[in-house]
Amino acid sequence: MTADAFLSSLDDENLVGRLAGFWRAADSRMAGLPVHNPALAVMVTPVRRFGRFRFAAVVTPWCMTIVAVADTGIKLPPDGVTLRLELPAGDVDFVVASMDDGSRYGTASLFSPMDEFDDQVAAEAVAFAALDELLGDVESSEIESLSVNLDRRRLLGFGRGTPENGQ
Repeated sequence: MTADAFLSSLDDENLVGRLAGFWRAADSRMAGLPVHNPALAVMVTPVRRFGRFRFAAVVTPWCMTIVAVADTGIKLPPDGVTLRLELPAGDVDFVVASMDDGSRYGTASLFSPMDEFDDQVAAEAVAFAALDELLGDVESSEIESLSVNLDRRRLLGFGRGTPENGQ
């Protein structure tokens, strides 16, 4: 099994556990930094599916992000490349990243640092609301409508070319 396929092969509950474990391990390394909000803890929302991806919101003491995990058979571009996904709320750019074991995912930052949050309850409420806003109430017949836009110029490091401006 390739590293790209590892996260894809997990059921939703195990995926949430794997994501939470990954960010908890990072939390121990982040604890002494000024961006770390000690009032917060790592939390991962339940997974929501849209198209051929699963999405979860992740709250940490230093950031809040939306994570996109591709279904088996979708090969993600290299780390650092922007992957644009068309979601019900509009196009969202996810930066491809890898976990320590090479498992790959996309991440879209919502907040960093987390100094605007006074407590865990507020941070979690925002995480759930953000996921709801991005994915809305998707009917099961709509989940195949997700398209993936890999910007060739970004992949090669030539800036922010978009299909609209022909670059």
